[in-house]
This record gives sequence, C-alpha cells and structure tokens, in this order.
Amino acid sequence: MAESLVLRYPLGNDAHAACEWIVVDGNGVPTGAAGRGSLAEAAAAGGGRRLVVLVPGAEVTLAVPAVPTRSASRLQKLVPFALEEHLATEVESMHFAIGRVTGDSSVEVAAVERSRLQGWLDALAAAGLAPAVLAADSLAVPDNPAHVVVLLDGGRLVVRRPGGQPLTLDATPLAAALSVAGLPRPAGDEPAAPAHVILYASPADWAGAQPVIEAMRPELASLNVQVLADGPLGLLAAGAVANPPLSLLQGAFTVRQGFAAEWPRWRLAAGLVAALLVVHAATLGIDGWRLHQDEVRLDQQLRTLAAEALPDVQNPARLPSVRLAVESRVRKSRAAVTEGLLGTLGALGAAVSQAPGAQIESLSYRDGTTDLTVAAPDVGTLDRLQEAARGRGYDAQLQGASQKDKSYEGRMQLKGPGS
Repeated sequence: MAESLVLRYPLGNDAHAACEWIVVDGNGVPTGAAGRGSLAEAAAAGGGRRLVVLVPGAEVTLAVPAVPTRSASRLQKLVPFALEEHLATEVESMHFAIGRVTGDSSVEVAAVERSRLQGWLDALAAAGLAPAVLAADSLAVPDNPAHVVVLLDGGRLVVRRPGGQPLTLDATPLAAALSVAGLPRPAGDEPAAPAHVILYASPADWAGAQPVIEAMRPELASLNVQVLADGPLGLLAAGAVANPPLSLLQGAFTVRQGFAAEWPRWRLAAGLVAALLVVHAATLGIDGWRLHQDEVRLDQQLRTLAAEALPDVQNPARLPSVRLAVESRVRKSRAAVTEGLLGTLGALGAAVSQAPGAQIESLSYRDGTTDLTVAAPDVGTLDRLQEAARGRGYDAQLQGASQKDKSYEGRMQLKGPGS
C-alpha cells in the first residue's frame, strides 16, 4: 500500500525543531525512523509521499452541534451560528470543516481561525510541502470502544472517551486537568461505574506524572499504562492513516487533486506535446499527399502497360481496376500451364514415364477433360499409368480395356485438378 509522511507542525514545546515526522505504510505502521527538524528537512524526507499534517489540537475547536439538516450547502451556513456562543472569536474570522452527520442530526465540526490555518499552509508551501490532509492531532488519538484513552504530550493532556470527541487541556497542574476531564470519575456523577483507562506517555512525561496517575488507580476499574519510547508521534501517525481524521482542508482550503492539481506543473510540457502533434500531423498530411501523387503516376504507367498486356481490351482506362485485370490475366495464363491442356500433357508425360511400355495412341482435350487411348503390353501397365496420373492430382478413370494381338488397348479419361 502507498506510504504517507505524517508531519506534526508546529511543535510549540520544542524551540529547536519546527516539526517532527515519520513515514508509515497504508496501515499506519512505521517504515523508518522518526525525524525532527525544519520543514525543509521534512520535505527532503517526504520523497513525494502523500502528506498528512497534524496541527496542535489546542488550536482547533472540536464540536458536535445538532443541526436540523443533512444538506451540505445548508450545513455550511448553519454550523457557524450553532457554534457562535462556544467560540472566543467572531465566526467571520473562523474556518469550519464539516464531517460526519450522526443519526441524531448532529454533525462533527472542526473550527480554526482562518488566519492561523492560512499561516500554517503558507509555511508548508514555502518549504515545498502540500498536505493532502491537515487535521488536529487530538483526532489521531485512538478511539477505544471500552476505554478512556489519555495521552500525556509534554504540557498537554488529551482525553478521549469512547465514541466521543477528544478534549485537549493544559496538563499543568495534572491533577486539576484530570479532574476537569472527569477522571477518575465524571464530575457530578459519583454513582457512575469506574472508568477503564489506557494512558500513553513518553518516558519523560511518565516519570513526572507517575505519582499523580498512580494515586488515582484505586478509583479506576483498570489502568493500562503504555510508555512510548519514541514519543507519541508513532501512535498519532497510526491513528491518522488507519482512521483518517476530519481534515480542515475544505471550502476555500480544499486541496486540488488529480488533473486540476497537476495541470499547472504540466502546462508547458502539454503545450510542447501539442505542438509536436501538430507538426507530426502536418508531416503525415504531406507524406499522404506525396503517396497519392505517386499512386496516380503509377496508375498511369500501369494503364500504359495494360494496353500492351491486354490487347483484347478496347479501353483499359475504363476498367474498374487495371491491376486486378492484369492479375486475372496472369492467373489464367498460369492456369493454362498448370491446369489446362499444357498442364495435362505435362502430367501425362510424367505418368507414362512411370508405366514403361505404355504408348498414347490418341488424345482429345475439352474443358479440362482429356480422353485418350493407350496401348500397353498388359493390364498392369494401364493400372500403373492410371495411378501415376492420380498421383499428379488428376482424376484418372480407366473406362475399358481390350486385348489386341499381343497387347492391350485401354480407354482412359483424365480430369484436371480444377475441373
């Protein structure tokens, strides 16, 4: 399956690197080591692979508002008003990406400041990077149907409940962030069953968070800690490719794909190819005209020669095809030699040579049939003559034989191959 380059940009908690990246296959499995550095270095590592960019989830507002329509055009108009009270900035300055419509008429929405999104895209474009997908990294956190998934990522805490949208919080202080996220139990819902939790963290993050996390273990149904030796990039890359998140590249930011995307790069080459085709067509036209002139000249020469080859034809120019007429005359001439009287005499002479003692006393030929009288010392010679003629492709029939003095006289009929 096709490989993808998954890029996390920008890295707000790393002053020495603008981004980090990793190459994964179609199932989200890494095919090489992760990299960290500048966007230019990421572009060099991309090698033309499909690009998936994950931006900080804290910069993207995720919501599932109820909107009474499934029409795509109406959703674009209604969603901003449905989220207006939940946004800190004016809806006019926001870009809204729309995802799945659920069974209860709710729709998944990702909102980001338009200027911020444009800034990310400009920086990527300056490095030669054109993303196919650009989404909040929190959406790449796995959605587990039976566990609350928690990711500790530097100073951020991402919490995703089964089937829900991820919640991104400031992880400092951690205990307060966990409480806001409803862990170890949802706030104000004491009777609820304890949660099953899977926690992902880098070695450094786990070392700092372990006391707080272990302190809440007794209040959880289960706690499974996964220490990510290489950080969360591999986890997020797998989620972003295996379960594609809602991309922000919609509307005015839609990625042009296929012909529309590639045409600007190939416009000059296409023009050159078109010019070459025009020149080629013109050359073919000139060559065709020359061939036609040569054919006319050859036909004139052929008619001149046909007047000599077909003396019985009054006007060779009126023949539908002089060439076919000449070829027909040649075939008839050949047939006269191989199938007519000459052909019969040749075959008969060869047959007589194979029947010693046989002599042709009389012969008549008409329309491919030859009647002949043969003198032979015995009947066996007549039989040999008959078989020899048949071996030459003739239908030879001995029609009678009578004894005359000390020899035999036989009457034989030959029919040529074309009779």
